Amino acid sequence: MAPSEPHDLSDNGAHSRQHEQGFVMLVVLWVLTSAVILVASFNAAVRGGTTSAVSEIGLSKSEALLDAGVEIAAAHLMDQDEKHQWTGNGTPHELSFGGAEIAIRVRDANGLVDLNKSDEKLLRSLFQAFTGSAPKAARYTDIVMKAREAASGSPRGKEADNVPNAGETSLAGQIAFIDVWQLARTQGIPRELFDQVAPYLTVYSRDGTINPVAAPARVLEAVPNLNRADIERLKYADKSALSDLMQKAQSYLTDESGPAYMVTVSAHRPIDHYSMTRTFAILIDGDPSAPYRLLTKWPLESLPAEKTQ
Repeated sequence: MAPSEPHDLSDNGAHSRQHEQGFVMLVVLWVLTSAVILVASFNAAVRGGTTSAVSEIGLSKSEALLDAGVEIAAAHLMDQDEKHQWTGNGTPHELSFGGAEIAIRVRDANGLVDLNKSDEKLLRSLFQAFTGSAPKAARYTDIVMKAREAASGSPRGKEADNVPNAGETSLAGQIAFIDVWQLARTQGIPRELFDQVAPYLTVYSRDGTINPVAAPARVLEAVPNLNRADIERLKYADKSALSDLMQKAQSYLTDESGPAYMVTVSAHRPIDHYSMTRTFAILIDGDPSAPYRLLTKWPLESLPAEKTQ
């Protein structure tokens, strides 16, 4: 029997060392991979935190600019100099302030149709202008009037006597509509119709009559007893001509302005290309302790500024 050949111990040792080196290399690669993942995660967290901080700063700047726009509007509304006084007819006013571009529109609440106080015929005429249907307009007006009756506890035509003036403190149950958006949540009112008519509605007018100087054309077209010729005359009428037109529709018109105004402010920051818009309802000269008082704002919550580029 031939003797067995001896094992080559040097070959076994070399194989063992290669195995160990491969394992060590695997461990090193795993450690390096883990380190890369940790560094990438850290960088992402830093970038996210930086972005969040920048967004918060941008939001604060935008909010401050919107507030400044309201202050500017209130100052012009109260200005005794007619050259600098704003009329609240929706004319856009653009200015530069704090390194930003601000656009301000002011609308006298008396230039809009009041859900709580305006005459039933005026409401029906406004709805008909958007629906093109007398039966639909009557149905939607009836929904509003029934809500007013339920809130005031008075028969139709008498509910306005119990509605407080703009800015007065009242219990929610005393008026039908706390804000215009409440109409959108009212059963039987289509959302599409609400979106069309909402810009011409308010809950802050003085007594429900319309100030023709401040009213948009769509509202004037809804005023009973006025025709297109009358509306055209309003654009160029002097005080005597305006008085004649008001007598023609005296139960629907007024020459009083305020005290409540809707102020829409848009602020654009060219440096970082962000913009924000908000509408405020303010009361002028209604509080002896302050030049004006904020009634509400839309949207109520703070929203991120919109990137424009």
